[in-house]
Amino acid sequence: MNKTLAFIILFFAAPSISFAAEKDKASQHIKLTYKAYWGGFVISNVYSSGHMSATDYAVEISYKVTGLAKIFSNMENKVTVRGRFARDGSLKPLFYTNQGSWGKYSFHNRTAFQEEDSKIISHEFAFKFKEDVEYIPIREEQKYGPDMVSFYLGLSLDEDAMKIGEKIMHQNIFGGFFLLDISYQCTENKRLKSKRSVYKGDVLVCEFRDKIVDGSFKRIKKKKKSQKKSRKKKNNTDTMEPTPLEIWYAKVDGLDDMIPVYSEFPIGWGKVRVYLAEIEVTTE
Repeated sequence: MNKTLAFIILFFAAPSISFAAEKDKASQHIKLTYKAYWGGFVISNVYSSGHMSATDYAVEISYKVTGLAKIFSNMENKVTVRGRFARDGSLKPLFYTNQGSWGKYSFHNRTAFQEEDSKIISHEFAFKFKEDVEYIPIREEQKYGPDMVSFYLGLSLDEDAMKIGEKIMHQNIFGGFFLLDISYQCTENKRLKSKRSVYKGDVLVCEFRDKIVDGSFKRIKKKKKSQKKSRKKKNNTDTMEPTPLEIWYAKVDGLDDMIPVYSEFPIGWGKVRVYLAEIEVTTE
């Protein structure tokens, strides 16, 4: 999966988690702003907002490349999700959208779920990529949620999951075009001291990996030369262990549960480091 897009979803899916699904709780609206740095420059801003009540949740996440990075990419992305809390506190997604663009290329997904079992009941999509491709959809028997945002919200609400453990956990989730196997494990405690972050203190370090298990794109037009290159590249990468996405979680004043405060991941020209820059919590 594209590392940047995975980062957007994984890192910012948990901003509005500080509300347990209890009837005597007030609703909260939470806004978080993150800044991504590369080589000392801010290359993107990510805005995440969420509203939680005793019965419902809604989250919106948007990402936009800025500054010098626009020379290489002008990518924009927006994800929204709406759902309900079940009586046991679990999250039941109802609607999920994901749309993005970079220059003249774009994609969007609109998905509706059946509340009882998270079965996908409608899936509308469109895309325009640099290469001509055919979308091979997820098999019908595999078309179930949760969506990526609902999964990570639920994970962050789970106190047992937000602990250091030896066992790597797995979950199949719906990622728009693909069904993904997400593996995760919290590995150690550290301290965050950077001046770029509004939070400084103890953190829990968790690692995430993803693998496509269903759904794919197939090139319609492909020259023999490019086929050889693709096979060669695939053979080389198949023997490599994928680099995990590392996210640092912490308990921040005003919130009951952990939220992401820092992340880092490699790109083709070094490493991107992301910090929590602003936080705003309103209780109704």
